[in-house]
Amino acid sequence: MTMYRVVFVVATFIGLLAFHPSLMQAQESIDRAQEAVAVRDYLEAAVHIRQALAEDPKDEEVLALATRIYLELDLLDSAELYGRRLYEDTDDNAVFVRTYADVLTRNGKAPEAVRVLRKLTRDAKEADVETSMYLVSALLAADSSSAAELVATTAKKQFPNSGDSYLALGRLYFNYKPRPVYDLAVQNYEKAVELDSTLIEAHFGLAECYWKLANRESDKDLANELFTRSLTEWNMVGRLDPRNARAWFEQGKIFYLAGRYQDAIKTLIRYRELRPLGTGEPIASWYLGKSFYELQACDSASVHLNNAAMSIDSLKNQATLMLARCSFLSRQWQESSQKYGAAVAAGVSADTWDPVDVWYYGTALILSGDTTQAIAVMHQAAVQDPRQCTFMFRFGLLLNSKLQHQASTGILRQRLAHCDDSLNARIHLFIGNNFFADSLLDSAAESYRTSLALDPSSGYTQVRLAETYELLGKDSAATELYEGVISRGERTSASAQERKDAINAILKLNASDFRASNWQSIISHTQRGLTIDDKNSILRLYMAIAYQGDGETAQACKWYREVLKVDPNNSTAKKNLTALGC
Repeated sequence: MTMYRVVFVVATFIGLLAFHPSLMQAQESIDRAQEAVAVRDYLEAAVHIRQALAEDPKDEEVLALATRIYLELDLLDSAELYGRRLYEDTDDNAVFVRTYADVLTRNGKAPEAVRVLRKLTRDAKEADVETSMYLVSALLAADSSSAAELVATTAKKQFPNSGDSYLALGRLYFNYKPRPVYDLAVQNYEKAVELDSTLIEAHFGLAECYWKLANRESDKDLANELFTRSLTEWNMVGRLDPRNARAWFEQGKIFYLAGRYQDAIKTLIRYRELRPLGTGEPIASWYLGKSFYELQACDSASVHLNNAAMSIDSLKNQATLMLARCSFLSRQWQESSQKYGAAVAAGVSADTWDPVDVWYYGTALILSGDTTQAIAVMHQAAVQDPRQCTFMFRFGLLLNSKLQHQASTGILRQRLAHCDDSLNARIHLFIGNNFFADSLLDSAAESYRTSLALDPSSGYTQVRLAETYELLGKDSAATELYEGVISRGERTSASAQERKDAINAILKLNASDFRASNWQSIISHTQRGLTIDDKNSILRLYMAIAYQGDGETAQACKWYREVLKVDPNNSTAKKNLTALGC
């Protein structure tokens, strides 16, 4: 071409651009999109490719670039739309067809991907190892393991020095049906790395294989070594391609499944930086939210779990319940009860919950002040899961405190049927108290005796049984029990609880003697009590009342004054001192 013609062509092209500024704008958008893709900034690339598509929606270069960008962002429907347009216009460009086939495979249309790749292979003048690699992935996704194996082994024979051929074999064995063969996958991935150490997909595959092998390894030390190898390969992917979003996602998922929640959070946040909400894997928000949940960081968990629920409708109910549980575990009772209530209001029946959530809901209602609703919810919880021993015990006591004695006994007996532990003695005691409150004295006595058989040292239970015996007219049996409790409390080695039980026994005896006007008996018992606790204002008051009842005014006045020394506002002592003219 002569110089004149070159100048003419360039001038003509510049002239066309001058008359068609949209062409200049389209090219500028394409250039910027390509620059962003070159540094794997697919978010930035998406901004420019949208402009390029608006300006020139039929250009092959634009369609190819759009397909790749949306594929990387996991916006598969958009990627398929532009990939199909490109394929319909150009079905013989190997790069374009492979990209389109990759989109189809990942979008659940593997048989169609196999078809377009088979056609490419038939039409090609010579074998292509990259096409074979994509075909293996498509065949595996289409459940054609035998055909995939044939393609992979053929590629290895044809291209023995290609890392891609071993990469295809690695993928084959990693996804092999009916069962993956991870050892063979590792061998082939390692060979691929040996041939090409920069082959990111091979390092990626090794990381996944080592993780799978670690999970099934019973030897703890070997499992830890395999886990370390997996992390090493992920780090290699990060060095080779710091913006590889899939690597950050897979690594974050592994950290989450391994219970390393802080590491999972750090890694998945990086993934979300590369793939913000609306792009990438929606399940990443779920793993991220659950990691925060496991650390009881409920505010952060709420953001990501709600994001996951917006993207994956089937997770909505789980997210709602998880946030309610998170608030419960963080001791935010009002918030927890509101969130559980919101789940019910949204039509999520408590019958479908994890039973522990029903117990949490009931407990949150109690602690936020709604006892009436709490009882209804906890009755449902007791039906769904009566093996929650702690909750059943607390529920039984709640019903007792609300004077629902029969219901309390029913729950406590269910608890005895499903739980056998150190609380059994106390449970029989509380059942006895329920019977006592309903004046079922024989049943109360039987429950107290059962409790004492399990814990003979319980002074409180002995006093309750003694009270019951008194009401049943078994005075000698009652006195014997009271005396045993008092004697233990009088010992110099007595524990604080034993001294407290002894005082309680004396007060019960005094109450009985008061009703019978047995003043000397009150004085005798109270003197013993004051050797145990000489500052006890009730004992001092009993001493004063007994002396007053026995006609000893001076002693009565003295003890009323003793009462006021430890209880200056005692109205009974003040009134009686005035009445006696002391």
